[in-house]
Amino acid sequence: MPARRARTATVSLLTAALFIVGGAVVASGSDDTPTPFSTPAGAAAVQSSPAPHAVGVRHFTFARGKNRPLPTTVWYPVRGSARQTKGRTQLDATPLPGEFPLLLWSHGFYSNPQMYEGMTKFLAEAGYVVAAPAYPFTKKDGPKFDKTDVPNQALDASYVISQMMQPGNPLAASIDPDRLGAIGHSGGGTTTDWLFTGHRDPRLKVGVIFAGRPTTAYKGSPVPLLFIHGDKDPVVAYSQGRESYGKDPWPKAFLTIQGGEHGAGTNDPERGHVQAMATLLDFLDWAFDSDDAARLRLADDATLPGYTRFESSGIYPSATNSTTTTTTTATPSPTQSNVLDLAGSAG
Repeated sequence: MPARRARTATVSLLTAALFIVGGAVVASGSDDTPTPFSTPAGAAAVQSSPAPHAVGVRHFTFARGKNRPLPTTVWYPVRGSARQTKGRTQLDATPLPGEFPLLLWSHGFYSNPQMYEGMTKFLAEAGYVVAAPAYPFTKKDGPKFDKTDVPNQALDASYVISQMMQPGNPLAASIDPDRLGAIGHSGGGTTTDWLFTGHRDPRLKVGVIFAGRPTTAYKGSPVPLLFIHGDKDPVVAYSQGRESYGKDPWPKAFLTIQGGEHGAGTNDPERGHVQAMATLLDFLDWAFDSDDAARLRLADDATLPGYTRFESSGIYPSATNSTTTTTTTATPSPTQSNVLDLAGSAG
């Protein structure tokens, strides 16, 4: 329970920091138009809030059969703050005591976990254990590329989750088995979608899909899903993300990055990055911990007119679907300025 409280406070602080100076996440994308910042509704950062966690990193050599090696990199919270470590990760460091949510991160085509380290480290700083396998047939510099292997990657993802929680894994005690989620970008977003459709993993409590393609029908118990997609994506058509969202019968949200391309929301220079990261943190906090404050600030944190558009279904009981197109631009208050020195470690 202490780990849950600390993580929630850290998420609020990181959200505030993001909206003030923008954070830093590295991924693919080409639109470098700066995004104006606005103050999120729930980001009245207080001096007593903890700094983002320091981050440890470990490497595992999992394999689901001799032809499916799954080298996996894991980022996780450790003692200290990201400010103290200047954002540097600590190899094989002792994990912070307590149980934290586990997020299975899936990379895109011709990519690998290290290329998304800004994002994975950011999530670890916010209080998540993030496990990221390198998939054998879609990773960068792999011996053979096969885009049709994506459904098998969902099985790989479930396998890695199981391995992370096996007795004897040095991080097993750090994982809350009741708070498991999946997140991915591009081919990894499609992999994530499979985990809630044809290769459903019933252990998962939340999913986040950046620029993914639709798969088959959603099945099993309802799970909140967040979709983030640029409407000018030249790789995975925006209409494909909309198709997935339309088929999803569960509580869900869709963040459109207006003018965003394929890396929309995952790369700091891209338009909509700030709003995407704040939305991500709010959504995870609500889905994992039933944080009503996070749920209520979702729309405001997600929306910047001309840059982002937010809609949801099944999240707010007063309406089955809501679309938000307005927010208020503001300058940081004296209280908010307290987090300026922490934001540089937010990604």
